[in-house]
Amino acid sequence: LMNYLKDMSELHHGEMPEIVAHEYSPFYDSSDLGPADWALLAKDIKANYLHFDGFVVLMGTDTMAYTATALSFMLENLGKPVIFTGSQIPLCEPYNDARRNLIMALIFASRDTISEVSIFFHDRLLRACRSTKVNTHRLLAFDSPNLDPLAKIGITIDENEYLALPPARGALRVHSRMDTRLLTIRLVPGFDDAVIRHLIEANSSHEKKKLKALVLQLYGTGNIPSVKESFIELLADAAAKDILVVASTQCFTGSVMMGHYATGQALEKAGVVSANDMTLEAISCKLAYMFGRGDMKQDEIAKLMGVSIRGEVTPVEALSPPPLSSAYQRASRKGKKYY
Repeated sequence: LMNYLKDMSELHHGEMPEIVAHEYSPFYDSSDLGPADWALLAKDIKANYLHFDGFVVLMGTDTMAYTATALSFMLENLGKPVIFTGSQIPLCEPYNDARRNLIMALIFASRDTISEVSIFFHDRLLRACRSTKVNTHRLLAFDSPNLDPLAKIGITIDENEYLALPPARGALRVHSRMDTRLLTIRLVPGFDDAVIRHLIEANSSHEKKKLKALVLQLYGTGNIPSVKESFIELLADAAAKDILVVASTQCFTGSVMMGHYATGQALEKAGVVSANDMTLEAISCKLAYMFGRGDMKQDEIAKLMGVSIRGEVTPVEALSPPPLSSAYQRASRKGKKYY
């Protein structure tokens, strides 16, 4: 990789920023990266924070959304751009998307207008904790389903300034511990909840092996079969065992809207927490970050799941009103902007 970078004439152009490259060894496939590697990246950024205007991370695309999302939570009070990028076609191929992605990532990293962790791919800059990989074989591999891009490129760079996060309020702080004792289950019609019950009842009493959170990918706006009262009881039992149960939607866009329908109200009463419109990457990394901090109680974590701390979730009051909502509900949201 270092040899390819040296041979890229574009990087030596007078208007390009000066770069210093660091290559990790051994070089891992992105599928092998996990919390320990995220912590290493965060610590390296911290160690070099005062020496550079911005940072670019090159990696494989398979877990890029997870890694970038994790970094967005681990880097508190970030005041400089951290841009993740990669390619669908390797840099060594005659035709590839790596060159433009790298060049644009460097340009965005040298600007001071968007100071957060983001992903640049194809023609857009996306907030990391709103991003997900959506395609395995097209150049537009990533998207941000519930938030507009931070910027798009064409002949010019068009930034959505209204999406900018507030400036950092203190010195950079790194949270390197991620508690990943969580499980995600995607429900399918006809599922047997006895399997989930066995999982919860077998949950270890040993603190280091205990399941901390269960993320359920539910239908539509957070629905489950209304005839499965035993499943509601099961989730209430999980909450009683200090397992935080989080409801997310299986839909690509949109949000969980608990409280608007009978099944959602039942879930709320059972202690289930809504993930609103967060991506699965944001849900899992946010939970791992908050549990990993070690200074937050479970009820505090539950309340913060619906609160935007890195721009990862739309506040409840800003979500689109449900179908057949009242004129008052629709009017109360009209004209308001949230990032």
